[in-house]
Amino acid sequence: MLKSIQLFLLSTLAFLLSGCAGSSHPRLVTPSEGPIAPRYLEVYSEKQVATLHFPAGVYSLNAVDRIGYYYRAPRKIAERIGGGAVGREGGIFVSKRDPQKLRGYVYRAGTITHVGNFSRTKHRLFDQDIPAEFSR
Repeated sequence: MLKSIQLFLLSTLAFLLSGCAGSSHPRLVTPSEGPIAPRYLEVYSEKQVATLHFPAGVYSLNAVDRIGYYYRAPRKIAERIGGGAVGREGGIFVSKRDPQKLRGYVYRAGTITHVGNFSRTKHRLFDQDIPAEFSR
């Protein structure tokens, strides 16, 4: 039991040290805005950062702020806590300055926290519509 508590505390510390607060309230993207960025981001494999597990799949453009674009995950981000998991809202952030720079993000305490470096994760950005069975 003590070992699992130590592991949890160590994982939480690693998560906090690797994350930084992003924009607390990015502006939602509306369909009437036209193309401001590719509408979809496909990630080919699951990515793990500390206790967070980001699923493989198609992420949808959801919001924008002055530094980048926020693509919402196809399902909740799983966070391992103790013997179980909690689902978190989140996805992948793409930098405006360098579209090859990707980071994970999750909502915590009413703000967005950027985590990890996903830049080497195999992915593609695209605009064409996806069939309904692949969207959320």
